Amino acid sequence: MPDASHACQAVFLPDLAQVGEMRQTTRAFLRRCHVSKPVAGFVVLAVSELTTNAVVHGEGEIVLRIAVYVDVVRVSVTDHNLAPAVLKEAGPDSESGRGIRLLDAISDAWGSCGEETWCEFRHVRAAA
Repeated sequence: MPDASHACQAVFLPDLAQVGEMRQTTRAFLRRCHVSKPVAGFVVLAVSELTTNAVVHGEGEIVLRIAVYVDVVRVSVTDHNLAPAVLKEAGPDSESGRGIRLLDAISDAWGSCGEETWCEFRHVRAAA
């Protein structure tokens, strides 16, 4: 991918209280980058899911990166768990196991290679 026109990064320790902070930070960053509200809503949801997964299943520091390109927003979350994220079938009574399936449904592309899980959203820059 070409260099991002805008990017931000946050590093935090695994604490569920940080997930809300990451959502707020993401929302403010996307607003500053003029990402449309519908796309920004999906990106914020993805950040919430990925950072929660990293807190619950990861190890050590968590790194959230968001890059806004001309027509794509890319979200990347890195933790120190070498096991890649996978799609699961959660049962109707399961309390977890739906996050990656949700990510698959709302994003245009996603992947996981061990420590990093990422997703992308196509977008058209909103009017300033």
